Amino acid sequence: MYGLVHTAARNMMVETVGEAAWIDVLHLSGLGDEHFVSGQNYSDDVTFKLIGAISEKTGLQIDELLRAFGRYWIGYSAKSPYGGLFRIAGSDLESFLTNLNRMHSSVQTTMPTARMPVFEVIDRAPGRIKLQYDSDREGLQSFVEGLLEGLMSHFGETGKVVHHSLPEGDVFSVEYERARDAA
Repeated sequence: MYGLVHTAARNMMVETVGEAAWIDVLHLSGLGDEHFVSGQNYSDDVTFKLIGAISEKTGLQIDELLRAFGRYWIGYSAKSPYGGLFRIAGSDLESFLTNLNRMHSSVQTTMPTARMPVFEVIDRAPGRIKLQYDSDREGLQSFVEGLLEGLMSHFGETGKVVHHSLPEGDVFSVEYERARDAA
């Protein structure tokens, strides 16, 4: 994964538990004094070592941590240099989810070795959208749940995300409505 993900993990840790905790995470993960470069590609092993060390340091279970990081990632990346892609992808939750693959394709032009997931809208109705998720990375379904929750919040929606692991793949059902104070 790209260093942008690791930089976001660092920022989340520093904001929630402090710089000393991040330094502990680097040492627990065996990464020592690593400073991540946003545009540099790192092996998934580095990412999963960080996830394990953050889980150990915070006491959060891996799934709980990934979900929290997914929610955090939305706000972080919307404010990053890639935030413009958020505006291009859509101005509401449904259009954004429909354009996820386009947005990922745009990211891939600047990060050509990125391995982006694929999202396919398989059903939609007012206040509900179902997405099929496909990735060559295992174990990130809780992260996707957090991303979808973060996107609801980003677009002023409230609701719930339900993950279904089906024989044909992972499906996420997003049920949402406009938050009262966002109307």
